[in-house]
Amino acid sequence: MALSATEKGKLLKAFNKVARWTFDNKKTSITLDDLDNKTVKGLINEINSVLQDALQAGITYEIPEAMLQHFNKNIYVFSGAKTYTELRELSDLLIDDKGEIKSFSKFFKDVRQVHNDYNKAYLESEYIFAQQSAQMASKWVEFEQDGDEYNLQYRTANDSRVRYEHAVLHDITLPPSDPFWAKFFPPNGWRCRCNAVQVRKSRYPQSDSTTANDLGNKATYTVGAGGVNTSEMFRFNPGKQNVIFPPHHPYLKDKEVTKMLNE
Repeated sequence: MALSATEKGKLLKAFNKVARWTFDNKKTSITLDDLDNKTVKGLINEINSVLQDALQAGITYEIPEAMLQHFNKNIYVFSGAKTYTELRELSDLLIDDKGEIKSFSKFFKDVRQVHNDYNKAYLESEYIFAQQSAQMASKWVEFEQDGDEYNLQYRTANDSRVRYEHAVLHDITLPPSDPFWAKFFPPNGWRCRCNAVQVRKSRYPQSDSTTANDLGNKATYTVGAGGVNTSEMFRFNPGKQNVIFPPHHPYLKDKEVTKMLNE
């Protein structure tokens, strides 16, 4: 993904306004009501615009209008929850080690890293994920129309960049109705380049479902802080669940936030 200079400028401007609002209002804590603030909504809308572009770029097959509406809503909620997460980090940075409000120059210097992380590095990965998630969801619509007439085959990019965890899934071949595809239909991680294609049943032997699902669980298992499996959130199928981003993404863990954004 390469954001245009205009898009980068809009994101930075929106973020700077939120940072200024946080400082001026001495927002040492963030509430749900803050998501309704005009300044905060400006950042939500800029992030949403970028990710909506990814959605449109990723849809390669015609999808039902209802599905598209679900995707649009999911991306908006994700953008709002992402902004809420940024707000909480800004709030934490407002106070210095002595428990006092920082000077604006010190605060503004410290929060720049939040922008660089969330609205540059993370947003790039999220854009790529949204684009591929949309592409695979639209393919799923096509696959479902044929039922189990064909099998689906999991394929990696099959090059030196493929992560080992995904390489073990290469060539797994199962009917669309198999539970494997409900959890391990690509993408299965950030910057995942895996794919699924229809194949004739007579051409490729069908994989063992139990073995395939065990490999899928291992492929989406990464131990993070506190022993939490940080890859488990990728166990979803965007086409079956009508979402672009994983329902268990850390941004979306606060159900009160997602409930408000869904209203």
